[in-house]
Amino acid sequence: MKILLLDDHALFRAGLRLLLQALDRSVTVFEAGTIAEALAVAAEHADLRLCLLDLSLRGEDGLAAVADIKAVASDVAVVVVTASDEPATVRACINAGAMSFIPKSSAPDVLAEALKYVMAGAVYLPAAMAVSDVDWAPINLSPRQRDVLRGLCRGLPTKSIARDLGLSEYTVKDYIAALFKALDVHNRTEAVIKTGRLRLLPSEN
Repeated sequence: MKILLLDDHALFRAGLRLLLQALDRSVTVFEAGTIAEALAVAAEHADLRLCLLDLSLRGEDGLAAVADIKAVASDVAVVVVTASDEPATVRACINAGAMSFIPKSSAPDVLAEALKYVMAGAVYLPAAMAVSDVDWAPINLSPRQRDVLRGLCRGLPTKSIARDLGLSEYTVKDYIAALFKALDVHNRTEAVIKTGRLRLLPSEN
């Protein structure tokens, strides 16, 4: 698995690289300190799987970087790893195309567990957005619905989801409409957030 780290603090990148490699020795980690460097790596490596980025980039708009990377490499799952964990910030990142959101303030064991989740293709959101058992309402999804939902959570466009699953775009659109109804949401952002809150997609490991 190829992973890109976008953070303007070299020390944090180094620490995150070591943690990622400790979790999976087979990963290849690329580093970037600016958005331009990150876009160059994304354009060069078509098989890039994940991009972990910080919103607080010196002199640059980290939120814009989420959309910029998705524009260059739509199949890359973007995970925001940053200091803030405000719900509005989380929602803005998901709306821009991010798959998950991990606060930098997380305890080391929580950070490691969160990275395991995203490396396995699952959605991770801050604990503050978790749903209590009282709020839990079972949502039964078919295997194909879960496949489509996984594509939505990765921020993939409908065309890419259709290509990956060998379905027509019209069929995928029908699945998405059914998912919105099952999840009781109105758009992709709400679908991704609810998926993370309810842990609807278990890790693939």
